Amino acid sequence: MRVLSQRALEGLRKYVYKPGGYTWLDHAHTPFWNCLTAQLPMWLAPNLITLSGLLVTFAAYFTLWYELPEFAGIAPKWTYIFAGTSILIYTNLDCIDGKQARRTNSSSPLGQLFDHGCDAIALHVMLTFVQAAINMPSSVLTSVAGIAVYLPWMVSHWEEYHTGVLMYGDGHFGILEANYVLAAVTFVSGIFGPAIWDYRLTNLVAAWPYKDMELKHALILFAAAVALIQFYGQMRRVFMNSWTTLPAAERGHKELGNAARLRHLAYALVLMTLGAIYLADDKLKWGQARLATLLYGIVYAIVATQLIMDHMCKEPFRPPLFPMAVLATAALNSVVELVDARMVAAGAVAIMIVYYGVYVSTIVRQVCAFLGIKCFSITPKRA
Repeated sequence: MRVLSQRALEGLRKYVYKPGGYTWLDHAHTPFWNCLTAQLPMWLAPNLITLSGLLVTFAAYFTLWYELPEFAGIAPKWTYIFAGTSILIYTNLDCIDGKQARRTNSSSPLGQLFDHGCDAIALHVMLTFVQAAINMPSSVLTSVAGIAVYLPWMVSHWEEYHTGVLMYGDGHFGILEANYVLAAVTFVSGIFGPAIWDYRLTNLVAAWPYKDMELKHALILFAAAVALIQFYGQMRRVFMNSWTTLPAAERGHKELGNAARLRHLAYALVLMTLGAIYLADDKLKWGQARLATLLYGIVYAIVATQLIMDHMCKEPFRPPLFPMAVLATAALNSVVELVDARMVAAGAVAIMIVYYGVYVSTIVRQVCAFLGIKCFSITPKRA
């Protein structure tokens, strides 16, 4: 099986990483990250750093799944603390893998692809932490909150495809701040208990006009507002930029211009719409909520990885239709329920786990063979 063509691999070899949009918090962390990187052994592969952080979040993920299979309820406080700590560990390890790559002279396009591929699935994991921390079962509100975070992350890579620059924020609020907010929510639940998010705003501000509004509702509105601000900035930067300003080497075989921009954005919005419908289902059988969010998280990660990979390979963006079809089938069935929805969710998750595993392992194997490197160990570069 081949995922990448020879042309795509040649384009990947020429990839140049161009970040932007760093915030004051990013700059404040730089001395800490530099110090942390300096303590690492020279044999430690950068991808192993990223994977280690991801595995910690997986441990917290399955712990909370065991304690709160429906998201709602009260788990032991240490589980929320564990979840928040895993976010901090992953976030900071994710920020030093590139530094370790430069330090060991092992930088490669695979590192960037592996890094952002892990980020895509880690995003799903972190969002489930927050849903459990604020004690909210699946509903329209949790769907809105989830999509509010999923959307700008996906669109940032759409922006990178069309501008050549990956923006980590708008200079004021970015990925690091967002991850710290997610961690803070879980820590608050770990210290005070999830019931604190049920606190009504009228108890804080007597004149507050919406008497039934709780802290968790304010949190969701905050997430939606930040998402809209980020989305506006992304649209403005992309559509005010001419694709012809991209160097020829960066353009490669990409589909560029306004028609392509809109078409690619439409793919992302279709994915978000399917997710919004599927995750809003509140008529769930036991165990279905976790399966539904996992299915969407995997499909989201696959589509995001494909977009990232096509940018790096300078190829036309071809969204993986099979995973989106599986998600669409599950979402439609959740509305009409022609077949047992829990059974469909379980079957779809099983299929997508296998698909995702084959997809990722094939890409890694192809890139490693082409570049003459290994994924989890440092090998001398070809002359």
